[in-house]
Amino acid sequence: MKLVRDHIPELATANGHPGTFHQATEAKYAFYLRAKLLEVAQEAATASPAGLVEELGDVLQVLYALAELAGHTAAEIECARARKARTHGAYTQRLLWQPPPESSPGRDTRSRRQAEPRAHPAPHPTEATP
Repeated sequence: MKLVRDHIPELATANGHPGTFHQATEAKYAFYLRAKLLEVAQEAATASPAGLVEELGDVLQVLYALAELAGHTAAEIECARARKARTHGAYTQRLLWQPPPESSPGRDTRSRRQAEPRAHPAPHPTEATP
């Protein structure tokens, strides 16, 4: 079972691919919407240059649906993106970070995830303006 777009039942029937469709509860919708985000993100990550814009559009559609489910708007997503770009930068410099090599016994034993640089959380979208 997977989440599909609103017009898929009609399109599937018209193309001879009937299936069973039903409306999800809010809890199931939230679960399957997050699964859909991973699905479309993977498709975008592996898309050809020619297909990338279409796949990125799918990612945005799912992001907007997740935001709406959480009571936020597309504008709030953009505000959060712009704020993070201002405070932490974007990806224009193509920087790659390499963590230090694993430590020797008796030295720092933090996991690699713990050793990554951490940023302070950005303020809530209502606390800042773009």
